[in-house]
Amino acid sequence: MFSKVSKILCQQSLNHSNQYFLFSALESLGYGDFKKEAEGALAECKAVAEKKRRQSTRLENLGMSEEELLRVQQELFAKAREEAAKLEQQEQQKVEAAASSTSATAATSTTSSSTTSEAESSAKDKTSDT
Repeated sequence: MFSKVSKILCQQSLNHSNQYFLFSALESLGYGDFKKEAEGALAECKAVAEKKRRQSTRLENLGMSEEELLRVQQELFAKAREEAAKLEQQEQQKVEAAASSTSATAATSTTSSSTTSEAESSAKDKTSDT
């Protein structure tokens, strides 16, 4: 069949084939009854090709090579890791500041309590001495 298509192409001085030449070859070889099936298959192929074209991913439409996309992705991941580390460090500093503030307050309270207790003891001693 391909030789018949080639002959048709040569007769018409063309250098590429399409469905028209295939259908002409089918009829000239006596397989005209397959033409409807071939047309149905062609329509199905065109529909699938159109569906694939519409479903092409955004990556295909970016116009960047895979290497460039991978490099950009790695840069974005690195930047996200840096930001996460900074946030974690800031949270750690807040926790440490809160802990030191709490311990300083507790130390001041303990010192105040001891001073108050000593003063009360001293006052009791003075009253008991008299």
